[in-house]
Amino acid sequence: MSSLHHLRIVTQKELKLLVPYTPHHILRLEKAGKFPPRIRLGQNRVGWLLIEIEAWVASRRAASPSPSSPHLPHA
Repeated sequence: MSSLHHLRIVTQKELKLLVPYTPHHILRLEKAGKFPPRIRLGQNRVGWLLIEIEAWVASRRAASPSPSSPHLPHA
């Protein structure tokens, strides 16, 4: 892993691949403090720190109940 991984910024297009929410829903979560804040890169450009998105996804995964493995019958 690159030593600059903690600085990697993802675009809105890349974010959609990582978190399948609409941009409007992402904005609502951000305003509620439930999603990593965006970084303003320019007048019409925003991004998110990849490391913060990965941590958010990991926290969601940890909070989700793990599906139980189905018991497979022996042959």
